[in-house]
Amino acid sequence: MTEMKELNAEKIEEVKRLFAGVFSAAPWNDDWSDEKQLHGYIIDLMGNRNSLSFGLYENGCLTGIAIGSEKHWWEGTEYHIDELCIKTTEQGKGLGRLFLEMIEKEMQSRGIARIFLQTGRHAPAYRFYLRNGFEELEDHASLVKKLEKTALEN
Repeated sequence: MTEMKELNAEKIEEVKRLFAGVFSAAPWNDDWSDEKQLHGYIIDLMGNRNSLSFGLYENGCLTGIAIGSEKHWWEGTEYHIDELCIKTTEQGKGLGRLFLEMIEKEMQSRGIARIFLQTGRHAPAYRFYLRNGFEELEDHASLVKKLEKTALEN
């Protein structure tokens, strides 16, 4: 049985395990070995007043997560997905598409106007989202500025 449930901070350990397992592997190869950093990141996402996260459960086992938040915008409230993943061993079985469909239906029932997310243009997720009805915002750019460490941090 496949079902979607809203997640809260009580599920953080389960969420952390799934998140680190997926994003520490190829193609992302992120280093989430620092438990404090991982915990802080997930709490940052799941612990604010507008947080809205979901788990995809396959036969009672957490198989996918969508971590995000509701954001109010002039065109209506949006659901911003910060992180979405399916357990590595379960990818390619249609669960990601199913999960997105479930999320979309839930957002429609809540009166949410749009789902917004960002991903790397060269990541496999980019093509996945395009195949599932997402459109690239041509007039948007993601920007970052890396800061040098101060003497106190060294």
